[in-house]
Amino acid sequence: MSPSLYSYSPLPMMSCLRESNLRDSRLWLVFLLCLLVVGLLVSLIIFAVKANSKGCKDGLRAQQECQNQTDHLQHQLTVAQEVLQRTKAQYTVCNQTVENLRDSLEMEKTQSQKQLKELQGEIKRLNQKLQEASEEAERLRKEFRRTTVNSGSFSCSSSSSLLFIAVVVLGLNALLT
Repeated sequence: MSPSLYSYSPLPMMSCLRESNLRDSRLWLVFLLCLLVVGLLVSLIIFAVKANSKGCKDGLRAQQECQNQTDHLQHQLTVAQEVLQRTKAQYTVCNQTVENLRDSLEMEKTQSQKQLKELQGEIKRLNQKLQEASEEAERLRKEFRRTTVNSGSFSCSSSSSLLFIAVVVLGLNALLT
């Protein structure tokens, strides 16, 4: 090793260097913190200015109007749904009423058809009686002609019998029509 002209101890210099580096890093840290605070403060000022700007206020007002419209439309929808529920209930009641009326009509139709058949049977029976009465009247008329032709005279009692039979026949005919 060669002799050195300077004699120094490496430790004190390191400590000086460390103190200097530490001081410099603290200065930088303070500087960065100040810069960060200034940046945040500028951002806050810009935000406050924009938040109080006319466009932002107009947007907020438009949002409130939109919310009011939405609330109004929601209310109208609720009312419409309630009306729809009431209408569905009325529809159900009406359908039930229609079904009841249809059943009643079907029963009435069945009864009417039954009565019609009974009346048609009665009409046939009365037509048969009329036919029999007509035949009886015709038979009596023929018999009367035979007796009048044979006797040559016309009696009052036989003409009244004939008149009675004619009235009965006409009465039965009127009942049937």
